[in-house]
Amino acid sequence: MSWNGQESGNDNGPWGRAPGQGPGNPWGSRNRDQKPRQPSPDLENLIRKSQEHLKKMLPTGGPGSGGFFLSILGVALVLWLSTGFYLVSEGEVGVEQRFGKYINTTQPGLRYHLPAPIERATIIRVAQINQVVSGIQVKSHKALMTEESSNLMLTGDENILSLTFSVLWFIKDPVKYLFIDPDPQQTVKLSAESAVREVIAQTKIADALTKGKDKIVSDSKKLLQKMLDEYGVGIEIQQVNLLEVNPPRKVIDAYRDVQRARADRESKINEARAYQNSIIPEARGQAQQLIENAEAYRQSVVADAQGQSERFLALLKEYQAAPEVTRKRIYIDAMTRLLQGVNKVIIDGNTQGVLPYLPIPALNKLKKEIESTQP
Repeated sequence: MSWNGQESGNDNGPWGRAPGQGPGNPWGSRNRDQKPRQPSPDLENLIRKSQEHLKKMLPTGGPGSGGFFLSILGVALVLWLSTGFYLVSEGEVGVEQRFGKYINTTQPGLRYHLPAPIERATIIRVAQINQVVSGIQVKSHKALMTEESSNLMLTGDENILSLTFSVLWFIKDPVKYLFIDPDPQQTVKLSAESAVREVIAQTKIADALTKGKDKIVSDSKKLLQKMLDEYGVGIEIQQVNLLEVNPPRKVIDAYRDVQRARADRESKINEARAYQNSIIPEARGQAQQLIENAEAYRQSVVADAQGQSERFLALLKEYQAAPEVTRKRIYIDAMTRLLQGVNKVIIDGNTQGVLPYLPIPALNKLKKEIESTQP
């Protein structure tokens, strides 16, 4: 069969002549240089075959029979039952409810429950670490306009402190988390702000800005966990972090000046204490040395006096026993002590032939010394 009208003597195309077209219709003619058109599929035959296959699959009786509706109902039932499958990933748990009442907690894996509205399953990520950050931008009164008033806290020494913190938490009990509180995130945030305010109210501003931050974090975490346990929301607090601790922005410059002045005062006090610690031990050492020297001198004088008194008593005893001998001995001892360091010239009783010597240079020197002392 040829579709070319010039070869077959027919100007119609394979679908017949189009309305209003003559022998020159492009559906009915082609150039000899072109390849012949491939026959298009018969749409009517395809539709007819599809209907026959559908009839074979469905029960006899046609779409209007009762078997047809039962088949449709069975397919719908299978599809409805298949909606009960759900997948619990790692780090998650499934909480199953039957008509809204808790019945079971499922672990990771492919699970099944009766389809809605009989049962339903809620997937909760128990391994996820959640975070809330304090601070809501609001307009405060008077001098605190545009300040984050939820961050302003009163310290134990009646100062105002601007504090921003974050809380890391995770789900400890999925059932309590799901059923006890409709908004656990907001509960954690409000409870954390209350706990931190209570701790700050017992802390001085100097400690909150310096060495007391670790204590604030520890006490806030304990108090917050106690509050959440009392609420029974099934939440575990992992960490409380202080993000920013400063005086209010309106007074931060003045406060820093005060802090610098306090730091200078502490520096001067420490320098004075260091000087005190260096001087006092030295003075104490010198005093102790003087005391020890005086004690040694006292002991030496007492010992010398005791020795002289004992020597005098012994000499008195000898004198009482032999006065003449003792007197002569005392005289000799005294002359020996006096003449021991003096140049001596011993002349017997005959002075003839001895030339007297007058030390003129010594006398002149003595005269000059006397004249220089006179006014």
